[in-house]
Amino acid sequence: MAGFYVDVPSRRMPYDADGTVGLWIPDNSPVTEISAVNMTELNDEDGVNINLTADNVVGYIAHIFPELREFAGYFIAKHTGGHGGFGELETSPDTTNGIDGTWTQRSADINDRILVIPDYRTFITSFAVAAQRGVRVRKNSIAGGNDEFMQAIHIYGEISAGETPDRLLWIDNDDDLEFSKPQDYGDVPRGSASDHIVYLKNNSAGLTASTVQITAEALFLLSGAWYTFNDGTGFSATKALAAAIGPGANSVDITIRRIIPDAEVLGLHAARAFVNVGTWA
Repeated sequence: MAGFYVDVPSRRMPYDADGTVGLWIPDNSPVTEISAVNMTELNDEDGVNINLTADNVVGYIAHIFPELREFAGYFIAKHTGGHGGFGELETSPDTTNGIDGTWTQRSADINDRILVIPDYRTFITSFAVAAQRGVRVRKNSIAGGNDEFMQAIHIYGEISAGETPDRLLWIDNDDDLEFSKPQDYGDVPRGSASDHIVYLKNNSAGLTASTVQITAEALFLLSGAWYTFNDGTGFSATKALAAAIGPGANSVDITIRRIIPDAEVLGLHAARAFVNVGTWA
């Protein structure tokens, strides 16, 4: 635990950027794919209303992962004026489209919220389900309730062991273990700074990761601009590592520097760092 909020159950899945497909599956209408813009809005904290469907339409909002995932929990928020809500949450180890496959109910009545800030840190429902391909939530509805507006669906968990091996892992230099949860800086004052040392491990048994680039982005408020990265060649907001990372090898140590401006907006900031690999060969 760091600061005011308790630890989250796992990493939050970056489903808007990791190949996950989002689907709106109404009971009596064609299935539609959730747009990239709305996937990003669902996975951030800004509380923007997202209109997935007309009022009084019921169905499922489904996320289909590109590989098996360890499902660890969820947070869901809807429009403050909604009188409808959500029913069950289900997961599937083998679905391909959000409808087929075997679905198992994990929660009969979802604990949805009408506020994203600060509820996304205080009303996470945690439970562990291994090796799941998809998750879906049942959207109920009452006519005239404006409950067609979603605000957030946060899914916690990680890629199952043995799945998608050709990827880079974030390793904490403090204990030489892969990060199992986000780096929580807790309650920190404006004008403060800190350094944290990490490195990247190539999880592939046979491919080299070349042209590796690290950057950060804000999910809510402005903290994406707080971070710079240094692999020994100087700090920059977008850092291209000087060397490729061979199969099973580690990168050099990477210092993540966080500097909060003196006049920064007060609030619960959220950002994420991500790695792009130019080529695997």
